[in-house]
This record gives sequence, C-alpha cells and structure tokens, in this order.
Amino acid sequence: MTNSLGTSIRESISAGATLTLVGVNYRTAPLTLRERLAFTEGSLPAALHMLGEFASEAYILSTCNRTELYAVTGLDDPSSALIGLIADLRGIPTSELAGHTYTRSADGGVRHLLRVASGLDSMVLGEAQILGQVREAFETASQAGTIGPVLGRVLPLSLEVGKRARSETRIGWGAVSPSSVAVELAKRSLGQIRGLSVLVVGAGDAAQATVRSLADAGASEILVVNRSLERAEEVARAVGGRAIPFDDLVAGLRSADIVISSTSSSEPVISTADVAAAMSARPDRSLLCVDIAVPRDIDPEVSLVPNVLLYNIDDLEAVGTANLLNRQREVAAVEALVDSGVADYGEWRSIQELVPTIGALYQHAESIRRMEVDRTISRLHSLSSDDRELIDVMTASIVRRLLHRPIAALKARGHDPSGEDLARFVRELFALDEAAGARPGV
Repeated sequence: MTNSLGTSIRESISAGATLTLVGVNYRTAPLTLRERLAFTEGSLPAALHMLGEFASEAYILSTCNRTELYAVTGLDDPSSALIGLIADLRGIPTSELAGHTYTRSADGGVRHLLRVASGLDSMVLGEAQILGQVREAFETASQAGTIGPVLGRVLPLSLEVGKRARSETRIGWGAVSPSSVAVELAKRSLGQIRGLSVLVVGAGDAAQATVRSLADAGASEILVVNRSLERAEEVARAVGGRAIPFDDLVAGLRSADIVISSTSSSEPVISTADVAAAMSARPDRSLLCVDIAVPRDIDPEVSLVPNVLLYNIDDLEAVGTANLLNRQREVAAVEALVDSGVADYGEWRSIQELVPTIGALYQHAESIRRMEVDRTISRLHSLSSDDRELIDVMTASIVRRLLHRPIAALKARGHDPSGEDLARFVRELFALDEAAGARPGV
C-alpha cells in the first residue's frame, strides 16, 4: 500500500465502526481481471495485516470465482477506501475496477457471506467447495490476528448456515458439472466405484476434475493416459494414480472397468477397434465408457461392442440439467436458513450494543460492594478467613440478584427501538460513564 493511500485512510477514520464488504465475482468481472485480483494463500497474511492498518477486524475470501474484502472499520467512506486498497495491493489502477465491484454494509454484508457459504452465490448452484474455502480463509485470518467480535460471530454463523443448507436441504444433491456427472453416471450404472479400476484419457482441466472426483469416490486404481506422458504423470500423481504411455491405450482399456475421456482432439482417440480388441480379452466383463469431450473422443460405434455401455456429453447434460433443476427447487429453503442466520446475527448485535452499559452497571455495583465489604471487614478484627469469605460470597450474591431483573430487561429490549432509550436511562440513573453507551462495530 502506498504511503499516500495509507495516510488518507488513517485520516478518514471516524468513531463509528461498520462491517463493510467490497468484492468482485464471476458475475461482475471477467476471468482476466479476477485472476489479477486473486490472492494466493501465501500472500493473504500480509494483505490482512495491511487491511488491519485501518480496520479493527479484517477477512479476505479469494477463490477462482471471487475476491472479497470484509472489514469492520470506522472509515467515513469505507467502500471507496477498500476499493482503493485492493487496487493498490494488486497493482491495478482503480479505474480498471469501475463497474466491476459490489459493496455491502452491515446486515447486507452478513447476508452476502451467508449466501456465499450456502452455495447460493456460486457459479455452480450449491457447490460444496466454497464452504471449505470460507473456513480456510477464516483460519488464515484468525492466525493473522484480524478476527474480532463481529467477524468472530459472523464467520462461524456462515459456516453453520452453510452446513445446515447441505444437511437440511438438497441444494448440493446431484452432480451438475460434466466431470461430476460422469462419475455419478458411473455410480448409477455400476452401483459403486469403490474397488474399481478407472482409465482417464486426457490431462486438461476436465480430466483433472474427473480424476479428483474418482479418487473421492474410492476408485481402487486410476490410470491416466495422455499424448504427453509428463502431463499424465502430473495429473496421476495428484491422486496417487499411475500414468501410462499413450501407446498402451488398449492395454489400459483391457484392465479398466470405467473409461472417461476428455481431450481436445478433433478426431476420436478411442476407436471401435481399440475397444473390441480390449474386450476380446475379457468377454465376460463389462466396460463403461463416458465421453465428456466435444468433439467426441470415443467413436459412437463403440456402443455396439458387446458388454460396453457408452454415454456422451448430451447424456451428461441431460442429467446435469435435471439435477440443477432439483437444486433450484431448494433455493427458497436455503434462503430461509439465511434469513434465520441474519436474524440471529441481528439479535446478537442488539445485545452487543448494550454490553458496554451492562458491563458498566456490573462494574459500578461491584465497586460499591467491594468498597463497603472492605470497610466493614476492616472493623471486624475477630473475623476468621472463612467468615470473611462468607461475607464476600453473600454480598456478591446480593448484587447479582439485585441486577438480574434490570439486566434481563435490557437484554430483552435490545432489539426493540426503545432499547437504546432504556440503556440511556440506566446510564443516567446510575451515573455511569457515557463511554458505556458507545457501540461496538456492527
């Protein structure tokens, strides 16, 4: 961050503190810009500390589809300052961000994070990966020391709502991406993948996603074949699989229970002759072929080979579309969970606004109790230590019981519009320090 920006930020800090979010995502910014704004895992701690220079609390969520800065800050214009900060941190002119950012404040920022964690704001509706990313970013910010009472409440709440969305609704049910649908179709056709051998043809993004899904599903052996053996080895290594030379394709077909192909070839890479040759050595063992490439990798005539079942991209899209429709039907239920989470936060926040007054009231009563107990005990020289402890316990109990009802009334009225008037009256009635009425960040 440049010195001029840092100076302007520090000079604009005001007394109040508000939760503010500034971000870009796949809806507002092209991939080229999102790539430039993304923070690597290693760069996050430094960025959080930079953000913490003008914010009492800070959190950064950065994935391939979004970069979002959350800050509890008293800046007069927090949104503009955060946009300037992210531009400065990533070495991008602020003008390039015009029209690509979005901002949320207070409850709006809370609602946004809860929707993100629930999968409602993802490119793929209901995808599960984002919940882990929210958790990991929370851990990073905690280790950096930038989490305070507000984010310390909002982030666990977002994780709770995200978990409930996936356990209480079907927002994450059914595969929707080609790679995950391919694995789902394999499960449907064969009953399970655990213990089976899989041959993956290709080493691009779709192939890598497929390999990860297969590993998660418990495939006992994952073979990866690609024209570049080095690329195949890289993909296979990530999941403990094994790469084989492209010339050994037929041997791979012969040993596999499932074949999933995704290359960028303009011509089929798996011919009917290849599959027929492989099946001749295993006539009583079925083979499932899933072609997720466009143009197709597997000759359509392969489906005529005995004991071979073939799915292509159209089959996958039909399943993915049906699953997506099922997920969309769950949106209202997840939004209800988000609404409940925002309401919970509102109740917590309303109580937090009264915490200074409640604390000052307890402190005021305790100081009077302690002063009177000390003065009385100093005159009673014959008291044993046990008697002194009994007096201390008894008077502390009296204070707690006397304050129980007024404290309960304050908490009950915390979310009421008259709650602040009641708190002000309590401060005046007991002559509490005016600082006791200061609000924490919200």
